[in-house]
Amino acid sequence: MATQPPTHVPVLLQEVLDNLVLPPAARILDLTLGLGGHAEALLARCDKGARYLGVDRDPEARYLARRRLGDDARLEILACAYEDLWNDARFLAWKAESAPGGFDAILADLGVSTLQLRSPERGFSFRDEGPLDMRMDTTSGPTAVEWIAEQTDESLADAIYQYGEERASRPIARAILRAHREGRLATTKDLAEAVYTVIPREPAKRKGHSDPATRTFQAIRIAVNGELDRLAAALESAAGHLRPGGRLAVISFHSLEDRIVKQTLRRLAGIYDGPGRTAPVALPKLLKLIHPGGLAPSEAEAAVNPPSRSARLRVAERLP
Repeated sequence: MATQPPTHVPVLLQEVLDNLVLPPAARILDLTLGLGGHAEALLARCDKGARYLGVDRDPEARYLARRRLGDDARLEILACAYEDLWNDARFLAWKAESAPGGFDAILADLGVSTLQLRSPERGFSFRDEGPLDMRMDTTSGPTAVEWIAEQTDESLADAIYQYGEERASRPIARAILRAHREGRLATTKDLAEAVYTVIPREPAKRKGHSDPATRTFQAIRIAVNGELDRLAAALESAAGHLRPGGRLAVISFHSLEDRIVKQTLRRLAGIYDGPGRTAPVALPKLLKLIHPGGLAPSEAEAAVNPPSRSARLRVAERLP
């Protein structure tokens, strides 16, 4: 486990600060605490009466966030996946004591973190060789290679197509499972090499395209961690825990996440996107959309923090 927090630049920080309008003694729920960059800035805007609950399933992230934020008495850190938070006895007890009227702000910064991508031993990236793990919670669940071992050609291809939007999903799935059967699939480099047997790396590189392994790594990571399985339900639960006038801010990093966030917030705002002109049943109008098209990073932020380029912030406010 790292002993010093790595350099961390929170994405869309100014936009988050501008859109989460906080009273001095705010009650804030951070569903994806990460390294605590957003938490640090939000707490700086609050007085000593504020209460901040930071949630993260990654033990290394929790450790480094605590080192960054110190012994701030306003902060509580909870080991939990945000999808499992809403019926967690620890969360319910904290909320009953510290935020019985609901939260003034709830923040979710989705997806994989810079810390996870830059740690070869976590197995999230093919840029540095490491074990094929990919778990956000390193204490539970199957690793990526264990998950792959349980797949068929069809199920693996479906996951790569659905979560990576990879057109060559079927031959890539066959190549990955062949490598596994032959004992050639233990590291991130092995997985990338299996992809390159289907889509060679050098031609893509010469054409300025992204690395051919990118979509497959994204897909397997999402599948291993169940990142999209309960996202819509988690956002619905979050909206229900806001006080009237409180705001929910969600940062997504790829089209699959953003589509779920957009559709869920629109539905909770009473907007019907289904077939036909009207909804078959009346939709509840729980939220009001702020910036309905979402917010993207400024050109200046994208220039100094390239990982932010694909990010999008969506904000909604709880109606009375």
